[in-house]
Amino acid sequence: MIEAALVYARDHRRQYLAALVELLRIPSVSMEPEHGADMEDAADWLAEYLKRMGMTRVEMLPTQGFPVVYGEWLGAGEDAPTLLAYGHYDVQPVDPVEEWLTPPFEPTIRGDDIFCRGASDDKGQLFAVLAAVEAYLRAAGRLPVNVKIMLEGEEELSSPHMAAFIERHHQQLAADAILICDEAVLDPQTPLVMYGVRGSLYLEIDVRGPAQDLHSGTFGGAVDNPFNVLVRLLASLQDGRSRRVRIPGFYERVRPLDDAERALLAKVPVDDKAARHLAGVGVLAGEDGYTTVERVSVRPTLEIHGMPGGFTGAGNKTVIPARASAKVSMRLVPDQNPQEIRHLFEEHLRTMAPPTVDLTIRTLGASRPVVMDYRAVEIQAISRALEQGFGAPPVYFRGGGSLPIIADFQERFGVPIALIGFGMPDDNIHAPNEKYHLPNFYRGIETVIHYISILSEMQGD
Repeated sequence: MIEAALVYARDHRRQYLAALVELLRIPSVSMEPEHGADMEDAADWLAEYLKRMGMTRVEMLPTQGFPVVYGEWLGAGEDAPTLLAYGHYDVQPVDPVEEWLTPPFEPTIRGDDIFCRGASDDKGQLFAVLAAVEAYLRAAGRLPVNVKIMLEGEEELSSPHMAAFIERHHQQLAADAILICDEAVLDPQTPLVMYGVRGSLYLEIDVRGPAQDLHSGTFGGAVDNPFNVLVRLLASLQDGRSRRVRIPGFYERVRPLDDAERALLAKVPVDDKAARHLAGVGVLAGEDGYTTVERVSVRPTLEIHGMPGGFTGAGNKTVIPARASAKVSMRLVPDQNPQEIRHLFEEHLRTMAPPTVDLTIRTLGASRPVVMDYRAVEIQAISRALEQGFGAPPVYFRGGGSLPIIADFQERFGVPIALIGFGMPDDNIHAPNEKYHLPNFYRGIETVIHYISILSEMQGD
């Protein structure tokens, strides 16, 4: 069965690429209300494709936001394992559009890369899974395992409705293993197995002072400037030397890094020179006492993303602004709880803030960190599949980003989650000129074919 599926996949690469181009052309930006109809178009397109590829049950399942596209093929029988494959069809906004070399929703191939918003995150990756399942069904007429496919439309919004959705549909989604393709390889010859992701907490701080902007010559020195206060508050959040977060209690629940995991991470072939080149900086920075790989994977962070407010136009305007704000996020690691960290964050700022201003803190997004047992047989199965698909064994790594739904899956189902990906570190996800390396696309299809076969063999052992 597997050899026939591999041959079919190789013979139909051109058709798979053409279908991916169709999907990429749909501007399914979940963050922007004007793209609501495009989100519906993307969901409809995927539902139709699931039907054409041979799923025996396809549904558009409603949420309080955008629908989940669901498909299943359960013809392997009750004794065969069931795999749930997850992906998301929404994409990031394209701003700043002027920095794109080609139109962001007109897929353009240059060399071995296809450029388009959503090419790597996550349409190209989810489509590799669909192509693998389709190749198996077309070539062999059946699958050796049961397969369920769940495609959501709100991942770029931090999946706000997925916990409730999973709880409501847990029987329908139940599986023996979960596959998520939404990550990257280290390079085209070095695949990765992600055995965890960091959580996140995204907050907006708002400092309000006078009722309206004031002339700094008339009131300067007598009225607290909200921007001055905000900058002092932000400066209190992190130590400038050690780069450690200074919020009391922030590190209290951070799970220590043991020798076995430190040795595992040390095998990731990334050196500081490569990291500097990828980041475009001359010197790296980070928390004292940890390697670059550890800093971007198993340690928590705090970042300031923007400080809107005040006067930023050409020339000068000497005003004390009525308000100032900042957007701040923290990447969290096991066993930090986003709600608890949010409480500690606010408690710290309110202790530091003077009585001359009003302080408001809003939560814009939150997700829990996850770590998984990389020794589980299902995770070892994806390792074998990656080695066969890419021709080299994978390295193990904890992802530095966040994928909110993983914690929901882990909490509800408690089954192994194979978290892999076929993107590249320089794919410019969330940035202009996003791309996807097409050789990885084809290797990804074959990797998923191998994984399906290995899962079925394991069940028979």
